[in-house]
Amino acid sequence: MKFLRWKYSIFLIVGAWWLPSGNAYAVPNVTCEAGMNTAVGSTGKVNISDSITPANADDARISATLNYRCTNSGSAGYVSVCLAVDGGNNNSTYPPRYMKNGSVDSNLAFTMTLPGNIDWGTRNSSGSEFNSGSLAIAENSFISGSVAINVSLLSNYNNALATSGTYTNDFNGSHTALTFRANDTSSDLDCSTGNSGVEMFPFTVQATVISSCLVTSTADINLGSHSANRNNIMGDNSSAIGVTCTNGAPYSIGLMPSNNNVNGAGMMSGTGNNTDKIPYQLRSINEVIWGNTATSNNVGNGVIGTGDGTSQLKTVYVTVLSADFRPDKYSDIVSIQVNY
Repeated sequence: MKFLRWKYSIFLIVGAWWLPSGNAYAVPNVTCEAGMNTAVGSTGKVNISDSITPANADDARISATLNYRCTNSGSAGYVSVCLAVDGGNNNSTYPPRYMKNGSVDSNLAFTMTLPGNIDWGTRNSSGSEFNSGSLAIAENSFISGSVAINVSLLSNYNNALATSGTYTNDFNGSHTALTFRANDTSSDLDCSTGNSGVEMFPFTVQATVISSCLVTSTADINLGSHSANRNNIMGDNSSAIGVTCTNGAPYSIGLMPSNNNVNGAGMMSGTGNNTDKIPYQLRSINEVIWGNTATSNNVGNGVIGTGDGTSQLKTVYVTVLSADFRPDKYSDIVSIQVNY
């Protein structure tokens, strides 16, 4: 009997297949937001000052903080953030930008600048948008940053003529734009090369003009030299007092001789051991007595006016009944009080 034998062979074919790992094509998955003087994603406010007067209307300023934050829910990579702003609700062309006081025909001109005194603006208009440059961002993490924005009132735009009130410019709606780009490498990553973003970071710039007055100039009144028999001497100086008050602000000016006489009747003193005193009277126009009984609510015997944001000159008259006193140089100091 013959037996048949089968030979079994197992051929092992070794093959190699390249399987991509889970991170081979992974990229960052980034979202970004921003905020001015506040947490990102919230409406901010930049208050230049609550006490703008003609004296600081051309140079009041504040440093605001523009914050931004990017969150990455993907793999590690890089992100670039751009933040832009236009003229706001009050003007489509700039600089300058303007704050307005409701329906009142009065403005405050201001500017916003990036570090290096670069006008902060938009990508395709006036100024330059802020560009963070390429920033590394880790996997499933976030980065945050900030930039100082200098906000200041501008000279040569008649800010000193502004009337009292609160002035604002709202940068809401489409007046701001946030653009960002993310990639797994930093090469050629630039947010300014993409389309302008649709994310916003609304904020308001404001300043408050208050009623204020300031004595901006004074000038002495020289009665000259006179013989002893001279009577009824009168002197004046048309630029004796310069007062600058907020546009539209009523005010009154009181004058007080060194003897504190509220009716403007003073005494000029001589020099050295001379004890003689020469009486004099302070007057306004038409020889009306000018004293210091005025208050913010009552003109009294003062002189009234209404501010226009510029220096207004007030003439002071002085009368002396007699020069029959010891020869000497006589003088007195008069205090000025402005009520508003």
